[in-house]
Amino acid sequence: MAKPMLGEMLVENKVITQEQLDRALEVQTSEGGLIGIILVSQGVITEQTLVEYLARQAKIVTTSE
Repeated sequence: MAKPMLGEMLVENKVITQEQLDRALEVQTSEGGLIGIILVSQGVITEQTLVEYLARQAKIVTTSE
């Protein structure tokens, strides 16, 4: 099973909007960087939210392997 994308998880759980993700992805494409860090730097999510969702992502990957 493929690792769920962080941005997709955040949109799916209504933490961010698709538009916010799209803007962050544009920054990632033009400047590089990690999507979670970009979302934090844009003020869209907090560091706490990022850590929480990275932990969820890791748990999903570990559980389903």
